Amino acid sequence: MPDHHDPLKRGHETFALPIGPVLVATAAILAIAIISFVSMWGMLLGMEKANTYLSADPPPMTAVRKPYTGLLIQSDPPAELAQVRLETQQTLSSYGWVDKDAGVVHLPIDTAKSLALKRGFPVRK
Repeated sequence: MPDHHDPLKRGHETFALPIGPVLVATAAILAIAIISFVSMWGMLLGMEKANTYLSADPPPMTAVRKPYTGLLIQSDPPAELAQVRLETQQTLSSYGWVDKDAGVVHLPIDTAKSLALKRGFPVRK
């Protein structure tokens, strides 16, 4: 015959969970979630403003990009890479206008380095 069930004798819990710490933990988690949401929203607004300022005046070299009218599939990648490298080397080793109205030019790298050294660099005082 089975024994009579006695919860105190078997060591079962006889107390209720205190609700105060549970409510405090829940409030803390909600506060952290709200603060995180507000800070991410503020960062998003800041990045949108920064993007507006950055996209207003593109770098001078992007102004001379030619629209690509060729095929979108590379038929001979090594030859195309050689052509891109040749065009890049010609641009880096020649003089030319980037924006004639603004007076922006591109120079060979060695000339630009020597010109920068002649003019000097700003120093902190």
